Order: sequence, then structure tokens, then C-alpha cells
Amino acid sequence: MIKNRKIRLAIYTFLPGLLFYLAWPPKDFFFLSFIAFIPLFLLEKETEHSKGFGWLTYAALLFWNILTTWWVWYASPAGSIAMLLANSALMLLPWIGYRKAKQSLGEGKAFFAFVTFWLLFEYIHLNWQITWPWLTLGNVFAKHNNLVQWYEVTGTLGGTLWVLLANIYIYKAMLLKGKKVWFKPALILITPICFSIVYRFLSTQISYAVFETYQTILVQPNVDPYEKFNPGQEVNTLRKMLAMVEDSIDSETKYVVFPETAIVEYVDEDNATGYESIRLMQAFARRHPQIHIISGVSSYNFYNKFEKRSETARKTPQGDEYESYNTAIEVDSVGSINWYHKSKLVPGVEKMPYPKLFGFLEYFSIDMGGISGSLGSDSTAKVFDAGAKPDVAALICYESIFPDYVNDFVNKGAEILFVITNDGWWKDTDGYKQHMYYATLRAIENRREVLRSANTGITCHINRLGDIQELTKWDEPTVLKVQARNHALKTVYTRYGDYIGKFASFIAIIFILGIFVKRRIG
Repeated sequence: MIKNRKIRLAIYTFLPGLLFYLAWPPKDFFFLSFIAFIPLFLLEKETEHSKGFGWLTYAALLFWNILTTWWVWYASPAGSIAMLLANSALMLLPWIGYRKAKQSLGEGKAFFAFVTFWLLFEYIHLNWQITWPWLTLGNVFAKHNNLVQWYEVTGTLGGTLWVLLANIYIYKAMLLKGKKVWFKPALILITPICFSIVYRFLSTQISYAVFETYQTILVQPNVDPYEKFNPGQEVNTLRKMLAMVEDSIDSETKYVVFPETAIVEYVDEDNATGYESIRLMQAFARRHPQIHIISGVSSYNFYNKFEKRSETARKTPQGDEYESYNTAIEVDSVGSINWYHKSKLVPGVEKMPYPKLFGFLEYFSIDMGGISGSLGSDSTAKVFDAGAKPDVAALICYESIFPDYVNDFVNKGAEILFVITNDGWWKDTDGYKQHMYYATLRAIENRREVLRSANTGITCHINRLGDIQELTKWDEPTVLKVQARNHALKTVYTRYGDYIGKFASFIAIIFILGIFVKRRIG
């Protein structure tokens, strides 16, 4: 035991962030997540009868956020600072709840309360407008997803629950003596792994209604995400991408997938054929009638006179109102176009959350090129009907980190999941790697293949077990030709979504009421 209290407090403060950093993808030491919260439990105990717990815990959580997601700085220094400070503050709330529960209800109940508080925090963070669920604890296993094949039942919040329970029971065992006290921690660590082995075995034996393979071309143009929006480059970039595909396409190709905002022209959806980029796409589809094209595009459309306006509506200098979108389009063999507008918008980048409250934070918005300001969105997930071929979903970038939202696409009939993304904003850092690994969890949760087309990042093919089967390199213009399999059966998680988060939220509210009542009468 370190005798110097200041040194102990410093270790308790900085060790959690370091452990989570080493545990988080693309690092390989995932097992450190099972002890990463223990220093914070020790910190709470150390400051039980003194001040400083709140600030020191906040510093610890901020250090974790900085080490793991510092790369957002490349998009915007001011915006990244605001994000890091705010997310750390939100993470602090479950710890404050734990301390209050310990004071009012005792340590035993406080541990249970902390689990529900943290799950409540993550569940809210997946569903409100100030959403940044990048550090959902269950994501820590994304690179080593053989351990969590049971996500098809629990989803990623099941992994969060595993991490929380492991930390609590290991911490409790550390405070006691004897070999028997380690039985429960060992059981908590081993049991999910055993389940995972069973689920993986069963998943290789169950067909999940596999019909056939569908040759798919995934395009990675490797275009600078800022420079491609420069005047004069709008159509040239698309021409280069179509030429890349032309060299690889054959009669067996069924889908061609371009990345997010592959079409840079700002397209009026009511007059789409008036744009050269759209005409090029349609002409390409007619030359290859066996394919369906999925592509990203920046688009807009005007409101009708009596149509209800949203809070993101914009005005032209002439007073006409319209919506601007980050869009995925499907172009079929005869050139018809279907539109899907990105629904899960990045807060502070594509939409200012709760603009009536936080409009003053517009200064901190992260600039990612292209169309600036708050974007419009579709209210629900939309699946593209590919005719005789399997229906597909086009998840746009950030949407692929929302487990329950991906379920919506699958429940609406998506048999293959496409992710179109633009991961070059953060340069060659952990950011685009984490984004890719998170997609493997969506494959496991829904037992669907995931095919990513990244402008700059990693384009890859992920099977329904979460295995990355084929992938490109960073900073490489190329196409990836893969054989995709469709799957039709629904998993438990697909059907019921984040039920763990909903149940934990209900229990957490009961705990909060109990603490309030106890403090009022105590």
C-alpha cells in the first residue's frame, strides 16, 4: 500500500484512463476493462470523509475520453474540447449517484444502483440528441468479438453489464481475504466466454436462411474529405470512381456501393436529373442493368406552401424554405432513384442538439466540410428494395454505432447491411479503426453481413459472426470485390432491442427516488 496519500490519489485518478485506453480497440488488452473502474471505487473510498471526489473522478473520466477519442481534434479543436468536457461530465453522473446511494442505502445496494445508473446513462446517450455513445463499455470487445457472440441476445449493453459486474466483484474480492472470495469474480469472467463459444458454434451450424451469394463492389476512392468539396472537383471525383468500378464489374456483379457524399454536387431531389452526377449514375446503371447502386450524396428539397416545417428548415435569400440532408440513394437498373436521409446526426457537426437551449454553442460546431449547419433527417429507418435481390440498408457513417437503430433496418427487411462512411476527417488515428470494429458488433447482434464502403479509412466485408474477412488499407484508392451472403432470420436482440437499457433505466429511477426519500426523512 502506498503511504503517501497524494500519490495514491494521483494513481487512482489517472490509472482508469490508461487502463481503458489500453483495453479499447484497436488495442488488444480488452481484459484491462474488467479492472479499469476499480481505482475509481478506491478513490471514492479514499475521499469518503473528505472533499475532492467529484473533481478527481471528473479528471479521471476526462483523461479516459482524451486518450481514447482525442483524434476528434483533427476535425475541430474547439469542437473536440467541448465534446470531451461534456461527455466526461455526463459520465460523472453515475459516480455521483453511486456516492449518494452509498451514503443513503449502504455499500451493497450502492453497487447495484451504480450498475443501473451507468446503464441508464448509456441508454439515454444512445437515444437523445446530445448523443455520443462512442465509449459505450460494451464496445470494448469489438476487436475481440469472439468473446461476445451472445450479443445476438443482449446487444452491446450486455457487454457493458459484464464489464460493470466484473469490476465490482473483483473490487469486493480485493477487500476481502481468502481464496473463496475469488469464486464469484472468476465465474463472472468465465461464464460469458463459455456462452460465446456455444453461440459461435451454433451460429456456424444454423443456416439463418442463407440463400446465395451476391457479388458486391465496394469503392474506396481515397479522396481528401475537405478538398473534394472544392469548386470544380464535384463531378471529376465521381468520374474517377465510376472508372474504378468499370475495371472490376462483370455480369455477376449485383451491387455497387460508393461511400458517404460520393456525389458532391448539392442535388435538388425534386430535380435530380438536372445534375450531371445523377445522370452519370443513371447512365452507369443502365449500362449494367444487373446492378443496384448505393451511394452517398448531399441533397436538399423545398417545402410545399402548407407543409409543416421542422426546426432545421432553412431559408433562401428569396424566403423559400428547404431542408438540407446527408443522403443515401439507391439507383436501380432503369435509373429510378430512392432516397434515405441520415437520421442519426452527429451533434455539433450535422445538427445542433436542442437548438432552443444550445443554439449559443454554434461557435463550437465541428467543421467537416461540405454543407454546414443543422441538417434535416428521416424520422425512421428506410430499407432499399432491390427487386429480386435481397433488400439492403444503407447506414450512413455515425448511424452504424447505434445498435437499436440498426435493428430498425433489419426489422424492416434488410438482409444485408451496407455502411457508407467518410472516415478521413481524423487522419491516420484510432478513430477510423474503432469505427470499423464497432461494425462487427452490428453483424453479431443481427446476424447480418456488414459491408463498409469508406471514402478514406477501411473498406471491408464482415460476416455474420463479426469476422472481418476482406479489407483494404488506409490511404489506398481501390475497389473491393466481395461475395455477400444474405440472411433473413431475426435474433433475440433484433426483435427486442435494448431491453437491458430499458429495464435498468426503470430500476435506476426507483433507486433515485429511494435516495431522495431517504435523504429527506433521514
